[in-house]
Amino acid sequence: MDADIDDTDLDEKVEQSLDILGRVETEFDAPVFTCSFGKDSNAVLDLADRAGLDLGGQTAAAFMDHDNHFEETWAVKEELEAKYDMTFETYEPESSYEDLVEEHGPLVNQRKPDLCCSTLKSATMGRVIDGHDGWITGYRIAESMGGDEESYDWRENLDFFDQKDEIVRANPIVHWTDEEVWEYHERNDVPYNPLYDEGFDCPGCKQCTLDGDALFAYDSLRRVGDEAGTASD
Repeated sequence: MDADIDDTDLDEKVEQSLDILGRVETEFDAPVFTCSFGKDSNAVLDLADRAGLDLGGQTAAAFMDHDNHFEETWAVKEELEAKYDMTFETYEPESSYEDLVEEHGPLVNQRKPDLCCSTLKSATMGRVIDGHDGWITGYRIAESMGGDEESYDWRENLDFFDQKDEIVRANPIVHWTDEEVWEYHERNDVPYNPLYDEGFDCPGCKQCTLDGDALFAYDSLRRVGDEAGTASD
């Protein structure tokens, strides 16, 4: 994760991000911060803490459990809650991945990805932000670059604030690069998912991050570690 970073440029971006976050609790009546416990969300969490936001109080703090998280994601969630002395409210989908498999067959995430994501993620996120007028995200423009997934193209037009239906999103690290996110982690000792060190670009949904063989190997390795009473890294 070593990176050649212009310290001045990153320092300026940090100050911009802190300014954006500092406006949240004065400009919105009921803001919410959603955290996936990926590197971007974790950086925003640290920034929000530095900006003095009342996370879990005036600013709700939410985690969307889409039923397919890695063990390491749950572990870093606990580590972050301990570090920042706060608790995330967890929202679960109304149907589980197993429910979808039972109804639509195996590998539903690959055969019907729109159905899977809308059921486990989109519908749940709708419940998370319902009743809030401001939404703090970890979205970055850089995430829309260099990929083949058209679903991320909308991020190219993001700015610090943007309107999403009836809610205003605050995107404090929208102009940060990957390298700057990691440099911020290193400078401020921000906990992160160890799967990044194993080569994962985005350790989100376990079913979609890994193909069938890799998923079986991952689960088998963790199961052997559990039976031996040790945690696999």
